[in-house]
Amino acid sequence: MRQITLSFRDETIASLHRDFESFVRLSLKIDPQFVTPTFEDFLRAKLLDNPTPLTEQAVQHMLQNGQYAWAKRALDKEFPDVVEILIRQAAEHGFSFAIRSDWTAEDLIKASRAWATAIVTEAKGDASQVDALASQIKSAAMDIREVEEKMQTPAWRLADSLRQRVYETKIAVEHSVGSSSREKLGELRCLLRLGIFFGSIQKQEAQQVLEYLRSMRPELFIEEPYDGFTRFANWLRSVFAPAAKVPRASRAQR
Repeated sequence: MRQITLSFRDETIASLHRDFESFVRLSLKIDPQFVTPTFEDFLRAKLLDNPTPLTEQAVQHMLQNGQYAWAKRALDKEFPDVVEILIRQAAEHGFSFAIRSDWTAEDLIKASRAWATAIVTEAKGDASQVDALASQIKSAAMDIREVEEKMQTPAWRLADSLRQRVYETKIAVEHSVGSSSREKLGELRCLLRLGIFFGSIQKQEAQQVLEYLRSMRPELFIEEPYDGFTRFANWLRSVFAPAAKVPRASRAQR
């Protein structure tokens, strides 16, 4: 390394010392733990037009004990915990972290690890963070159906309404008589199919409802013959059956 020897007047050296002392005083005021450079390092920084002369020891101290150290610890060790805190507090403030309802445990583990790997890779973090971050993501995830119920989404309200309608129609099938019973049974079957489609009713549950009605009212599940005689009998019933009385409209006041 080549060296340069400089000669200054006493006034110049005194001015440089005052600048150095001012720099040290301000630096310690901002950061009491700041490791100050030597006067030679300060003078070298002046010659290089560097307004912030720092020694290697000062940089190392700042990284180990200052705000940079907190950020480094958060990224190196506490980052998965920070993600878990964000997701948990999101749920407390009305936000949710949902996953598909048809995912198995293996699907959730695979997706959590893939997402954690992508986050760590893009953030250029330590690969050892992937497992901890994937575990936090997996534990914080909620089934989309739980999220919908918690947030009272339109889809959940529709599914809940279908379930209530199925219950009411089931009661109507149990207590209705005549042709109305078969009409209600057909309506119930339609509602059960819709309930299965929207996820408000499980297929096994729908089968149990129909089996219960079959054991209670087996005559409704017997297919009626639909030959010419049956059609003629139905026509006669429709002709000679008394028509429902229509209430008279109230006269308009004059």
